Amino acid sequence: MPKVVREYKAQARERIIDAAVAVVRRDGLGGGTMDAIAKELGVSKAALYLYFPSKTAVLAAIMDRFREEMIGRLEHSVAKGDVAEAIADTIDRAFSGEFSPTVWHQLFADAGSDPEVREALRTDHRRDSEHMEAFLRRLEDQGRIPHLTDPEATADAVLMLLSGTFVYLSLRDDPADRRRRLVRSLRVVLGMPVRTRSRPR
Repeated sequence: MPKVVREYKAQARERIIDAAVAVVRRDGLGGGTMDAIAKELGVSKAALYLYFPSKTAVLAAIMDRFREEMIGRLEHSVAKGDVAEAIADTIDRAFSGEFSPTVWHQLFADAGSDPEVREALRTDHRRDSEHMEAFLRRLEDQGRIPHLTDPEATADAVLMLLSGTFVYLSLRDDPADRRRRLVRSLRVVLGMPVRTRSRPR
């Protein structure tokens, strides 16, 4: 395939993802149909299917983009300092406006009744697990975290902790306390020394 054609196809895919993100943010997942995305772009629905075979594929592409952005930021933050603090910082920034936790929760709510959303989440989970395990192995190789007896299980535990952050920890009123708890939990999961603090008697 000629380079120009490949670049055009890549740009077209990115424009479709941009439109899908705009539609989902404005109208919610229910409104994020292929028809709505096509209308947002000003093209026919048939044109979308040249690049994405289904709504599942579009949702998966949105989550892939978000994951790539998160990993880039995470790598940058971790290079500068403490691993647990860097992960917490990256999550805080990601959910501070550019990606709404409401959309995230809506995805899981819709997965119960929408097989396309459920399949997109399954695909996303597999990719998240692979990327997190690779990331933790790199940190282990660099001596940034202790030896991992089970890297796959550790990656899953970190992902479960991060997924639960906006359910359990979001119920706490104090953002500073919420963040402290997340960092401490990450340290426990990663086998890092936990900084203790005195408890009131």
